[in-house]
Amino acid sequence: MFSRLTLIFFLFFLVTHSLHVSAKTWCVSDPSATDAQLQANLDWLCGSVLTSSCVIINPGGPCYEPNTLTNHASYMMNDYYQFNGGTKEACDFNHSGRIVDTNPSHGGCVFA
Repeated sequence: MFSRLTLIFFLFFLVTHSLHVSAKTWCVSDPSATDAQLQANLDWLCGSVLTSSCVIINPGGPCYEPNTLTNHASYMMNDYYQFNGGTKEACDFNHSGRIVDTNPSHGGCVFA
């Protein structure tokens, strides 16, 4: 019914697609991070690195609510992490970041 080549391609697609989907990760603020660390992250990210991206966490933006330091920092830290290749180093933020495999998106706030 299927040629051997078609079957091999199909199996390859299934395996690689499954690995790709399960390998998605996000960077969020570590629960042990202090408010001072998270504020420093936001100040750095929104002050010089990702300034135009920060409008999304401003009042009226899709990631403003919940209006918490943890939520805002997590969104911006993930933006930086994704932009810089999703490496462990890109989520360190002086040990205040944590890589997770559960999508932190909520409501209209979509984490890339």
